[in-house]
Amino acid sequence: MHSTTLVRVLLLGLAAAVGCFGIVSAAAELITSKRPDFPEDPTKASLSSNAPPEWVGLISPLRSDLEGHQALFLALQVMQLPRGDDRVRAQSELARSRLKHVVSISPYDAELWLALAVLEARQDPDSPAAIESLKMVYLTAPSEGRLMPLRLASATRFDALASPDVRELVQGDVRLMLTREPKQTRALVFAYRQASARGKEFLKDAIRAIDPALLNVLGG
Repeated sequence: MHSTTLVRVLLLGLAAAVGCFGIVSAAAELITSKRPDFPEDPTKASLSSNAPPEWVGLISPLRSDLEGHQALFLALQVMQLPRGDDRVRAQSELARSRLKHVVSISPYDAELWLALAVLEARQDPDSPAAIESLKMVYLTAPSEGRLMPLRLASATRFDALASPDVRELVQGDVRLMLTREPKQTRALVFAYRQASARGKEFLKDAIRAIDPALLNVLGG
C-alpha cells in the first residue's frame, strides 16, 4: 500500500511539473516576438520588438528554439556595438558561449552558425573557429539566398579564403548570386568594397569568369 501511494505521489508530481512547464512554455511563445531574421547588414538590424523577456532563460535549456532566439538576439546586439570596450568584449564572449551551446544541440541552424562565425571573426580574424563556423553555414544552408550577402562579406573580409574548402564554397555563392539571384549584385559590390586585399583579388577573379562587365563598377 505504501509503495502504491508513493508511486501515485510521484506521478502526480510529474504531471504537475509537466503541466507547469507547458503553461510557462506556452506563455513564453505568446509574449516572445518572432525570432529576428538575419539581416544583410547586422549593424542595422531592428531588434527593439524582438527582445525575449529575461525569464524565458529559465526554460531555455528545455526549449532549444527559445534558447536559439535568445542567442541570436544577443549576437545581433553585440554586432551593433563598437569594438574594444571591456563591456562589449564581455557581451561578445557571452553571446559566443550561448551560440556554441545552442549549435551543439541544434547543429542545423545556419543563422546561428553565421552569427557565431561573425563574432569569432570579430574576436580574431585568423581564428580557425571562425572558418569552421563559416563552413557550417554553407553545409547547413548551401543555397539560402538571404544568407549569402553576409557570409560572402564575412568570408572575404577575414582570412577564411586561406582555406581551399571555403574558397570553393564562396565561389559557389558568387556564381549563384550572379546567375540565380541577380538582385544581389549590390551585395557583391558591397562585399568587394569591404573586403581585404586577398578578398578583393578573389572576388575580381570569380566575377571575371561569370560577368566581366561587373568589374567596371566594383571600385565605383
